[in-house]
This record gives sequence, structure tokens and C-alpha cells, in this order.
Amino acid sequence: MIDTAVHARKDASPMAAAGEIAALSFTARKESWIASSEGRFYKIFRRSDDPAQDWLDSLCIDKARREFADMLLLHRLCRRVCCPLRRDHACVVYPYLAGPDMRELLRRRGTSYAQRTAALREAMTLLAALHAAPGEALDYPLKDYLHDGYLVPGRDVVRRIAGRERTLFIGGFEARNFRFDRDRGGWCFFDPQHVYLGMPEDDVARFVISLLMINWGSGGSLKVWQRFDAAQLLSGYETASGRRLDRTLLNYFLHETVAMRRHFAEKALRGMPGAKRVLGRPYLGLYFRQLEKWVANHEF
Repeated sequence: MIDTAVHARKDASPMAAAGEIAALSFTARKESWIASSEGRFYKIFRRSDDPAQDWLDSLCIDKARREFADMLLLHRLCRRVCCPLRRDHACVVYPYLAGPDMRELLRRRGTSYAQRTAALREAMTLLAALHAAPGEALDYPLKDYLHDGYLVPGRDVVRRIAGRERTLFIGGFEARNFRFDRDRGGWCFFDPQHVYLGMPEDDVARFVISLLMINWGSGGSLKVWQRFDAAQLLSGYETASGRRLDRTLLNYFLHETVAMRRHFAEKALRGMPGAKRVLGRPYLGLYFRQLEKWVANHEF
């Protein structure tokens, strides 16, 4: 992540006529530029090192248009999804959520078991509400599990996927994409990433792995995070949704999600400078061995 704030110059920038957006100081993240001001949160999709350029970039505008539409739909399905206020070219504007991120709260030493349990229960209840929408009524592409996954599914898994009812699949449904809204006194979801029609077990498995990996990354612990009850998480989802999850599919997607996260971690490692790459290799290996061991020991 780049920590330097980039200030748009009104005398030279394409943002010169953008008014409110031109006056903001954007901070670069890996895939976006972010800023906040007067109770608003601004997100510009990123392709370059200049937020003004990306604000008018056609591909960034397409991404913003898709996220804006996705978030409006998800908010209609569940009010705990953060509702966008408007879109301006490649910038999506949201209300600013002043509370802590769920990842931050879960990692905090002073957080009680009851606080962790309540937060995770809210997340599963929200996911159940999103999955309640009938898939055939939604205009989203089917996720191709035979060709777009990170493991080759066996015959039994393929058969079960073919016979399983499709629900919304929200690629960004992870613990890091929840923030507490003090005004409403509850957790709100943001950043859906990619939305498809897929398997409910896929979403649940990704959320579980996101919990195990909340310590992942620069400055994080060498150990996976395990201060949650996976069976309780599953029970909470099934109670809220009235749907029983397929244990075989859930176990497959736990392994597949670990393979996916390893793929992108290794890709990021290859792009690092030499010294960081050398130091990062044993950290990556140790971390993913723990993930694989946890999944093997906690299959449903």
C-alpha cells in the first residue's frame, strides 16, 4: 500500500472541473484511491499513479458503474449493506462509516468472546439475507466452477454443484470488508468485488478463510487466527437462512479458497524486490501450511 496522499492540482489536472472531488486529497491503495470528507467516503478505481487520470479512465468508470449497481442491489436485499450515495465518473461516493473494521475488532486484545460472537453472527445473518434472493430473478453470470477455480473438482463435487440451487456469490464477502456504523449500531458490508450466481458454500468458505487470515500480511502474526468457532458460524448461517449447506461442497471450497489465496500470495511475492522476496518465501510457506492443516482438521 502507498501511504503518500496525492493532491490533485487544479491548474493541471483533468479533475479541475470536478469541484468537490478535485478538492480532495486521495490516498493510493493497491486497486483504488480513497478519501473522506464531511461524512462522505470517496473511492476511485485505480489503474495509474494519478487519481485525476483514473477518474476519467474508461475501464475505471466501468468498474465504478458495476460496483455502484451491485451495491444498490445488495442494499435492497439487506439494509446492512452500505448504500452508495452517487457515482461521479470512476468515483463511487459512500456515507462515511466511523466505526472500527471487523478485522480490527476481532484482532484487538480487549475484545471479548461475546463481542466477537455477536459480530460474526451479524455477518452470517447478512449473508443469509443476500442468499435469500432467488437466483433466477437476478441478472448475473453463472460462476464457472469447472474452469475458473484453483483446484480441479472431483466427480462428486461436480455432480453436487450441478444439482445445487444457485445464490448470489459475493467475492469480497470477507471480515476485512465490514465496518461498524455507529449511527445504526450495527455492522455494514462494503466492497463486494465480483458478484456472480454461485454456490452458497463458496461464500461461507471464503468468509471462514478470511477469518483465519486476518493476521496475514505486513506486520501480522506468523500464526493463523483461530479465536472463532467454525461450527457455531455454520449453525448461525443455517439458522438465519433456513438452508442446510452441503458439507462436501463446503469442505471442497475451504480447500479451494486456500489454493486461491496461495496463488495470489505467490504472485505478489514474485513481484517483490529481491530481499523482500527471500524473506517472504518462508513466511508464506509457514502460513499456508497452517491453513492447510486447519482445514484438514476441521472438515465438516
